Amino acid sequence: MGYYINPGVTPLSGINFTSLKAAGITDVYIRVSNDNYLTVLTEAQTKADEVGIRTHAWVFPGFNHASQVAQMKIGVHLDVETYDMPSYLSQIKTMREETKGVTFSLCVKPEGWDGDQYYYMIAPYCDYIVPMLYIGDYNHGITGLRNWARTYSIIYPRKIVAGLQTYQSYQNTTPVMESTVLSEIKAVQPSTRGVILFRYGLSNFN
Repeated sequence: MGYYINPGVTPLSGINFTSLKAAGITDVYIRVSNDNYLTVLTEAQTKADEVGIRTHAWVFPGFNHASQVAQMKIGVHLDVETYDMPSYLSQIKTMREETKGVTFSLCVKPEGWDGDQYYYMIAPYCDYIVPMLYIGDYNHGITGLRNWARTYSIIYPRKIVAGLQTYQSYQNTTPVMESTVLSEIKAVQPSTRGVILFRYGLSNFN
């Protein structure tokens, strides 16, 4: 059970990690860049370790310090939102090599819902794939969400962690009700190995 956190919007000093742990969060995905990764991740890891939560660096293509992050015993989560996945394959392979010994995951668009995302190419090079199954931004409801999770978890066993949104849509960032998020979690839970909520600061519930 993960949570995306962008410290540039919500400072880590304002987040109660004990409350996150009590709410069932096991992993946090902290947005960092080439310029701030060391400072931000050091603070995040300290707070997360104190309560028993795992830390991951949430990065975008062009991040050059995957090996240094891995040496900190922090996972690397590469956000690759593209319609040209093959062009990023070399970077993905390199980052996989640089992160041996820690978790390496990929955040991508949902295949089928949003074109061909070439999951068969990227699956061998990551521990898990996190499709952005944001039903507020795609023409799919709970049934479509459940069917997608079931289908792709069969194709890629133990490779799918569902990314779920905690707000209405890209155009409307009003938080959804807690019951809505819980219903989405329950829809994917039988098929996936976990979920990550996008994102802290755009939700009003634990």
